This record gives sequence, structure tokens and C-alpha cells, in this order.
Amino acid sequence: ECINQEVELYLLPHPKSPNTTLRYGLSKDIKKALNESFDTSLRLNDEMLFCNEEMVFQKVSIGNVQNLNKQIYETSFFTNLKIFFSSLKNLKYKAIKLKTKNSEEMQTIASGILILEDYTFFSTLKGNETSSFHDGKLNAFIIAPYSIASYLYYLVAIFLYHKFFIGKLPQNIGFIVTKLLHVKSSGAFHFSIDEVPMSAQEIVLEVKKCSYTINYGKSFQKIIEEKTTKNEDESINLKSLPKGEMRDLLVAGKVPLFKKASDEDIKDTLIGIRENAKINPIFITLMVLSSLLATVGIYQDSIPSVVGAMILAPLMAPIISLAMGAARSDRKIIKASMITLGIGVLSALFFSSVLTFFMPLDIVTSQISSRINPNILDLFVAIFSGIAGAYASAKEEVAKSLAGVAIAVALVPPLCVSGIGIGWGDFEIIYGSFLLFMTNLFGMVVAATLTFIFLGFAPVFRAKKSLLYSSLMLSVICIPLVFSFYSLILQSNDYEKLQNIKHFTFEDKVATLNVLNIKSSTEKSVVIEAEIVAATSLSTKEYAQIKNQLEKKMGKNVSLHVIPKIVIE
Repeated sequence: ECINQEVELYLLPHPKSPNTTLRYGLSKDIKKALNESFDTSLRLNDEMLFCNEEMVFQKVSIGNVQNLNKQIYETSFFTNLKIFFSSLKNLKYKAIKLKTKNSEEMQTIASGILILEDYTFFSTLKGNETSSFHDGKLNAFIIAPYSIASYLYYLVAIFLYHKFFIGKLPQNIGFIVTKLLHVKSSGAFHFSIDEVPMSAQEIVLEVKKCSYTINYGKSFQKIIEEKTTKNEDESINLKSLPKGEMRDLLVAGKVPLFKKASDEDIKDTLIGIRENAKINPIFITLMVLSSLLATVGIYQDSIPSVVGAMILAPLMAPIISLAMGAARSDRKIIKASMITLGIGVLSALFFSSVLTFFMPLDIVTSQISSRINPNILDLFVAIFSGIAGAYASAKEEVAKSLAGVAIAVALVPPLCVSGIGIGWGDFEIIYGSFLLFMTNLFGMVVAATLTFIFLGFAPVFRAKKSLLYSSLMLSVICIPLVFSFYSLILQSNDYEKLQNIKHFTFEDKVATLNVLNIKSSTEKSVVIEAEIVAATSLSTKEYAQIKNQLEKKMGKNVSLHVIPKIVIE
């Protein structure tokens, strides 16, 4: 009844009332707090939140709001960790209806709702430029994660980061600012007022201005001074909460692992995906031109020409379509994209091999040698490119990044190197370059398929079969890649050892070793291509001595390919 009485209340801190101390910013020093209580600039008419006409001192919680309602002094790491895992097991949704003072009734769902009169003193909501201090409104946070993944993100943000910004709330949280809020459901629901458990089918929440004045601490002086005239406008932001089919799915307890994309997003994306899966004259023309450009660029050892061919090549489109078909188990998309992809691969091999047959050059350029020894690092490039490609296809605003993905994964150049190998009849070149292409292909397909599932374009169970086949093929491809990567590590170690071996001294000669290349390396042997510089020619015996010294210092058999260089000074 005191809210209607024009009296002055004086608050002092007490060790057993930390909530009051925090809410009113009271100094913990009793003398300082007493002096501040008589400061008229720190006295205000109080505002209180009421729930079904019952005064709320801190908060009203409906369902499970996890750690969002915790204050600074409650954030014990081990306590939070325990609540974190408990919250994971208790994710349940309730269909509710909300109505504010000025709005129509709104239907939504929530796993939890937190209602506060003022969020300023809550640690998880600190750091916001705006303040809800004495604005005559309540603040309602409606929590409704779309999936287990988004719920995990929300929990990590709450339990580990401990802060939210009101203007940038996670997508699974709705926000309402209003003077009056009705919350009701078809059946009774559990809620609590200041940790006191209750149950009702409908609750009415309202912020009321009190007639009494009360003192605040010095820490609130700046907030009180900056306090402006009340804005009567309401703020309702529920657009990120689940709707339609997704809402029914969550209420039924069928929470997906990843967020399901909206029907509109799926429809728009699939239109483009189906078009990209089809073979057409433009695709064939671009494929032929990019293959010829890449082949000429490889012969020229020209990076700009090869990069131009990467951008021109249209192979990315059917690969991403194949991934979407695999994710959704859509046989039509899979079949169309595989036909398009097959024609693209065959055309690249055919035109590059024909051009090679008529090309009077037989030189292994750096553009060729760099594509015949793929290793596990190339698989990582393919995986990251697949993720980026799928994301760019699903998000129209980042579609322009597809050119960068095409450059990163380089699909056409390895095929053209294989074509050059066919033209030369060189099996080693054919095997190495085609292995690189297959690595790129299956790495991208698997990564893009998983990305589409993560983005909600298909449930995991639907893509199981396609993922299994792709993963098995990728596993087979990984075997030579792992061996190749291990060889790369051995080469790196050998290069490091050779850094300390520069000069060899004979009776009347000094020779300098310049390592040009380590062609191959195993645990027991290494093939070194090196330039040996001396003032006069070295004998076979002296070269053998260099070889023996290298074997002694490197601890393995050395096959030395020498390019002699005589320098006369």
C-alpha cells in the first residue's frame, strides 16, 4: 500500500540484502551510504513492476531462462558449468500469446521468458548504451532457440561471455519494451516472482509509478542526471522467433540439431541450384574457353592466365548443386549435376590434350610441377572452399565471393594438367594432377553438403547415404594425400639440415653447395638436385666425397643430381 503514500524512504546496505544494495547502487560503507541517503539529487519517485497485482522486486521468470537473470556476484564458474549442462537437458517449448498495451495479440513460442523493470543492474545485460532506468516500462526477453546448435551458442554466450547488448541480441531472443504485458497459454504454466514458484494460465505485468521517494547511491548519479523525459512508445521485436511449421515442430519436442531454413529461403535457393545443375550451351562454351586458356597459361607458366581460367570456369556451379542434391537426397538434382560435371571434366581433358598434341613444347613448367604432388593441405583448401561456396550460394548478399572461391580451389588447372599428361603419355603427371582434382571435388562436395545441412536446408538423416558414399571416396583419396604430406614433412626436415651444409674443402679446392630442389624424400633416402660451385672442375671421386659427407650428416642414403658451375674470379 506504500506505493500510494507520499513518504520518504531511506535505504541502508545490509550484508544479507545484496539485491537491494545492487538495485539501488548503495555504498557498502554504512557512513558513506548514510550521507548519500540525505542527498536530494539522488532521491526519486520509485517505479515497481507488478505481476497479477503482486509487487516484483527483481524479476519474473517463465520457464527456463538459464543464466540470463544472474547478477555479478552470482557468476561462479563451477556453478555456471553445472547449470549449463542441466539447461542442455531441459530444453522445452511452450506456445504462448502476448499482448501489450497498444498491440494486437501475438502468438509465439518460448523456452523461457525473463521480465525485468530495469535491466541496468543485471550483469549479463550491462555494457549497453541505452538504459531502462525509470523509463516507466518493463523489459521482456523471450528465449526461443531454433535448434540445438543455436541453443548451444546462446548458452555459451550467457555462461562464458556473460553479456548481451540490447541492440544486438542473439537471433533466438525476442525483446519487448512496454508499460503493460499480458502473457497467457492454453494451459497452466510455471513461473516465479523473485524465485518464488507459482503457476497460472495468464499473468498481467505492469510497471507502476510510486508516490514515495527513495534514495539511490552515488553510483547512480550519472544515470539520474542523464535521465530524460519518458518515451511512451512501445518496442516489439519478435521477428527472429520461430514461425509456422518450425514453431509446431519445437512445441512437439522435435528440436533439430541445426536451424531449419525458412521455406522462402529454400525455395529461392533451390531455383538457382536446379538451374546451375543443368547442362547448357553457355556452360560448354565457358568450359572450352577456360580449358584452352588454362592450358596455354600452364605452358606459358603465366599465373594471370591461369587465374583468369579459374574465374572463367563454370565447374563450381554443378559441384555446389551436387552438394545440395546430396544434402536433400534429391535424385533429380544429383543426376543433372553429375551429368553437367561429367561433360565439363571430359571437355577439359579433351581440349587440353588435343592442344597439347599439336603444341611443339615438352617442358614441365612450375604450373605443372605444382599440381602433380597433392597432399592433405590441398584437401583443407577444398574443404574451406566448399564451405564458402555453399554459404555464398545460400546467402545472396555474399554471392559475389564465389569468384574468390573458384580461385582458391582451382578446379580447371589440375584437369588441364591431366590433359597435358594425356597428350604427352606421362602417367605420373596424369595420376598426380587428377588426384588433385578428385581431392578438390570430393572435399568440396562433402564440406558443402555439411554446410547446407548446418544452414538448415535439410535434416541430417536425409543426407546420410550421400554423405556416406562421398566420405568413403574422400577417405580413399586421403590415403595417398597423407603419404604425400608425410613426404613433404621429411623434405622440410631435409631442407633444414642442408641449411648448415654449404662448403666442402678438398686439397686445393673449395666447393659450395646450392640446393635447388629435393625431388623426393623418405626415412631412408633422399633425392637432391643441387648446384655445386667451384673454381675448377671436380672429379667423380670428389663428387662422391660430397655425396658421402651429405649421407653422414643427414643420416640417410643420398642420390645427388649435380649441376656443376665453374666460377673464375
